[in-house]
Amino acid sequence: MYTCPLCNGFREIQRECPSCHELMEDQGRMVDYMGDYIAYLDYDGTKLIDGHNASSREHVCIHLFYCFACDEKMHVNVQELRK
Repeated sequence: MYTCPLCNGFREIQRECPSCHELMEDQGRMVDYMGDYIAYLDYDGTKLIDGHNASSREHVCIHLFYCFACDEKMHVNVQELRK
């Protein structure tokens, strides 16, 4: 079993905006923005629709980072940890 260190608050990461160089903020898992019913899918099931073909096999959780200064968005692959 694997778990995302960002989703579970074990770790924080920072990303610099490629456009304006301000710090971007983690907005959570990218799949959480895919619709109202996403919360009803299990964690591993959401990996089938996250846009990363190997996220389940490679144990990554894809997070959305957002720059409030210039409205830039970035997807970041976060390596999951073995429980």
